[in-house]
Amino acid sequence: MSTSSTTSALARVQRSSNIELLRIVAMLFIMFGHLSREGGLGLPSADFLHSEPIFGVLGVWFRMINLTGVDIFVLISGYFAIRPRVNSVISLFFQGVFFSVGMYALWVLTKQADFSIGEMSMHLKPMKVYWFFGCYVWLVLLAPVLNRYVESATKREFGVFLAVYYFFVCGMEWWMSASAELQRGYSVLGFVGLYLLARYVRLHGGRWCELAPRYDLLIFLGSTALSALLALVLFWRMGRPLVADDALVDRLVSYTSPLCIVASLSLLLLFSKIKLGHVRWINWLAASSFSVYLLHEEYLTRDRYGALANCVGQHYAVLVAILLLVALVLGVYLAATLIDQVRQLLWRRLFSPLLDRIEGALSNRLNS
Repeated sequence: MSTSSTTSALARVQRSSNIELLRIVAMLFIMFGHLSREGGLGLPSADFLHSEPIFGVLGVWFRMINLTGVDIFVLISGYFAIRPRVNSVISLFFQGVFFSVGMYALWVLTKQADFSIGEMSMHLKPMKVYWFFGCYVWLVLLAPVLNRYVESATKREFGVFLAVYYFFVCGMEWWMSASAELQRGYSVLGFVGLYLLARYVRLHGGRWCELAPRYDLLIFLGSTALSALLALVLFWRMGRPLVADDALVDRLVSYTSPLCIVASLSLLLLFSKIKLGHVRWINWLAASSFSVYLLHEEYLTRDRYGALANCVGQHYAVLVAILLLVALVLGVYLAATLIDQVRQLLWRRLFSPLLDRIEGALSNRLNS
């Protein structure tokens, strides 16, 4: 997940807003996906599919669309390439601790949670609080090695490597379940593959990357619709419940699903062809997208976020509930963005200058 912590403010300002807009869209996908986690998959329940079949079908499709959000974030990191520095890595950790500890403090101060040393210690370890954060930090640390390989490998060598890699990802692990190293994409190894795939597309591309934007959109919609269709066939034709303990259904909502990867890549290609120039408000919102994730996915907050969504779904008609949930997601995104301005200000005014002085002192001592 590319964040404001891994790119300088100046570089962000100079970027065209097309991919920054995709960053926002991907976070919205993730937030909508987190609204319902019934059965661990976020798919409509059997009762809802039977009572509201039209909304149920659309709900399954929407879930498959939302599933692409995580892969898109990692692909964006590969598209731009991560160039980590000591300052940016420490800033990333500060960002994680700021929201992890901050949300815990909020719930303690409002008496929605009890304070304990154990809980505080846990929230000081963002790599444990957020699965994505842990995997992304390792991706950042591995980025210099990955970048060196990308710069030294020929197009053919790079392409062969990716073909073999995704043969194992999609064939051996996803389809045949011959190993569990990728953990359905919840792993550093899964992130590495997506990062390298995006680097290949950016540097080498090919005719398949140069399709008209409407074809990219059709591939995205078609891939996600096919995933939804397969899930519905399992449910209505084979009588399988759409829950996490069903192996086939679980496979369909995997980040290593070839349909999810194809859909995510096609949306990246689509947005890369959109000509927006620099739109300040888009870049401003995109700069805090990772903070939006950190705020609403802290585990105490996550439970309340999901409970509120379930309450809305139970007490309002479907269309009204949808409108309220859209308002909730947009409201949380904006609130997190505003809170993130405090985090950015603290980093710029306090922690970054302090870190610069420490680095300068260490550099002078090493050079003396």
